Amino acid sequence: MHSLRVLEDLPSGYFVEESPKGILALHTGVARALHDAGYGPEQDGEVVQSELSGRRPLHEFRVGDEAFVVRRFSHGGLLRWLTGVRFFDAERPFRELILSESLRRAGIRTPRVVAARARAARGYGWLLEVVSRRLEGTIDLGHIFGRARRGEVDRSAQRRLLRELGLLVARLHKHGCLHADLTPNNLLVNLSALEGNAPELWVLDLDGSTMHDSLSDAQRRKNLRRMYRFVDRRERRYGKALTLTDYARFFRGYDESGRSWKADWRAVAAMHSRRSLMHSLGWMFERSFAPRTDPRDLEPEPASRA
Repeated sequence: MHSLRVLEDLPSGYFVEESPKGILALHTGVARALHDAGYGPEQDGEVVQSELSGRRPLHEFRVGDEAFVVRRFSHGGLLRWLTGVRFFDAERPFRELILSESLRRAGIRTPRVVAARARAARGYGWLLEVVSRRLEGTIDLGHIFGRARRGEVDRSAQRRLLRELGLLVARLHKHGCLHADLTPNNLLVNLSALEGNAPELWVLDLDGSTMHDSLSDAQRRKNLRRMYRFVDRRERRYGKALTLTDYARFFRGYDESGRSWKADWRAVAAMHSRRSLMHSLGWMFERSFAPRTDPRDLEPEPASRA
């Protein structure tokens, strides 16, 4: 019996290493590579800071020709000010691993989590992280929208991307997945899509996301509104990247049947209108008490994730 109950639910192909202060789940296909890099339940080995970035700086290590990205968990909101990077729930990275494999089995692109680790922090709590293979030749959708705002994205490529984005979110919801941070910055797209190739989207950062047997309209629309809010805030701050036709294209991709996309769009817009003031006040309150420099609050620069 493992020390954490969630470890009993790991998908096939993973095994667990435990030490007095660390718990590590590893995929058998990369175990040797990670061990060669000195990565273990308590050891970072050859991990260095990456040029990639998320809510906090990402880390990575290389073994031969393979590159692996290490994402260390951090709190959002006021918890970031109160607890820093310490967590009381050691199961979070392992739940993300399990969810990632569920999406992959359903044909939804997401980088395979090849390792998940919980390491005891000095004093109290846990330091949490997941490791995945680095996706080469990709860029996050937030950067794409930043480029579009500057007129650097071909309109036909942008139209294809928005439709594919709608299709991807629909697949997530049909699978019963509610992404906890559904924003363009947590979606990668192949750079070649900007040159006319078919778009391929990957879902990132599944921490806190949940699986359900099915989703109600209220659950779906609340999740859609999260993305709508993210995009609208940047549209207001930096200028327009998307037209009304672009929004319609997304919702039509989300509803291939064509029966409910208008109702979804109206409901999401109405929900956003009702809640945007309170959210803005809460966001200002957070920034006052827990100031940060978060790349996701800055105008995206056209830098590749490759």
